[in-house]
Amino acid sequence: MSNRNKIWFIGGIALILLIGCVLILPSKDRTFINYIGIVGFLLSIAGLIIAYLQILSVKEVALITQKEVTENIKRLNSLNLISDLIKKFSMIGDVQDFLKADKIDMCILRMKDLKILLSELSNHDEFGTLVNKKDFNNAYADFNIDLTNFHKFLLNNKNKIDKEKIMTNLEQLSTILLGVEFKLKKTRP
Repeated sequence: MSNRNKIWFIGGIALILLIGCVLILPSKDRTFINYIGIVGFLLSIAGLIIAYLQILSVKEVALITQKEVTENIKRLNSLNLISDLIKKFSMIGDVQDFLKADKIDMCILRMKDLKILLSELSNHDEFGTLVNKKDFNNAYADFNIDLTNFHKFLLNNKNKIDKEKIMTNLEQLSTILLGVEFKLKKTRP
């Protein structure tokens, strides 16, 4: 029942009570002052009921607002976390630079750091809404394969690493993360 309907309902009950009180009063007590007293009493009760309904309405609005604010704060914190992680992906460029300079041990160190960040992102609920999960999972799998190949290369120099393929995989990962960054910039207020 809406507040307007409640007010009409209360007003109707007050009117019925007023008429009832007027009819119940003995004829000697039917004076103008008694009528004003009865009307004042009924209006006071109606006012208290209306005030109570308004308090309930304000409480309901406050609860809804609090819930929405809490949800928005969680979402904003989540987006800020993802944004901060995305900014750290300059490490992809570092890996590419180390690879060009044949510093495989430095590539491995940077890729391990990057793997931690990628793992954190892949497990983040909000991240899944900003990226094509299949593309990200494929790029992440390729990244892990490249990291394994670097380890094998360090252990046995007879193994070959395909720098071109690794660079392509890193660029693919970088493109996905750049897309996430652009989407985050669109969604921020």
